[in-house]
Parts: sequence; structure tokens; C-alpha cells
Amino acid sequence: MPTDETRRLLKVFGVAVTAFEDAVEKGALPEEVRKSEAEVRTRLEEVTGLIERLRAKKQ
Repeated sequence: MPTDETRRLLKVFGVAVTAFEDAVEKGALPEEVRKSEAEVRTRLEEVTGLIERLRAKKQ
């Protein structure tokens, strides 16, 4: 069963991806797009870390 922390992390990741997509779609200034992309990359690293922790538990 997913923990509250897992749910929070996935929600924040989804929000970051949506904000990045919105910035690209609306033709935002390059700085805004880069900032949104950086947020997605940060959140993706967190999700990857979660996956690695879960994988370690499995073994």
C-alpha cells in the first residue's frame, strides 16, 4: 500500500510535469521553461530515489 509520502511525491511530480507542459505549450519565456524543466528534473530524481529504496527493500 502506498504511503502518504509516496502519494505526496507522485502528486508533486505530476504538478511539476503539468507546469512544464503548460510553459512549453503557451510559449513561455525561455527562462520560465528552463525553471519548469529544472523542477521536473528535481522531482524525477526524487521519484527515482523512491524507486531505488523500494527496490532495495525487495531484495
